[in-house]
Amino acid sequence: MQNQELDEEYVALIAGSQPVLRGLLMALIRRAADVDDVLQETNTVLWRKRTEYDWQLDFTPWACRIAQLQAMAFFKRVRNRGQAALDDRTLEQIAVIATQQAVNTKSHAEALAYCMEKLSPEHRQLVENRYCESMPVNQIASQAGRSADAVSMTLYRIRKTLMECIQKTVAQEAHL
Repeated sequence: MQNQELDEEYVALIAGSQPVLRGLLMALIRRAADVDDVLQETNTVLWRKRTEYDWQLDFTPWACRIAQLQAMAFFKRVRNRGQAALDDRTLEQIAVIATQQAVNTKSHAEALAYCMEKLSPEHRQLVENRYCESMPVNQIASQAGRSADAVSMTLYRIRKTLMECIQKTVAQEAHL
């Protein structure tokens, strides 16, 4: 792959990791303006370190570690100004938990997308109407010519199927 193609792919990895990185930094820092600053610093460091990234590894944990280090640098600056801040050990403990949660959330979201694709078009539409469009069950039932109880039961079964599929998919990924 050429450098430009690698750079474009790397930029896509950075862009795709933004929600996870922001969530991690929000767990560590809390103040939105500071999170924005540290996220920008993280993105800059990620870009500078693009040649160090091992393409065989998952990008998210690597990017989270860089975000964690940037958060630690932020707290060091805060402490140097005489403001209260988390110590490095506490920050490390929070970061480990937040990173794992971020990775798990990403895995579950990917598994959900995969499992949604496995649903029949009718069931997928039902889920989208109810949970993406926030359509009331009565309205869905009316449009489908079914009772609200029947729609509710179908949604229950779909949720159960999705949950089982997600758990199975995530478990399989964990064993790879």
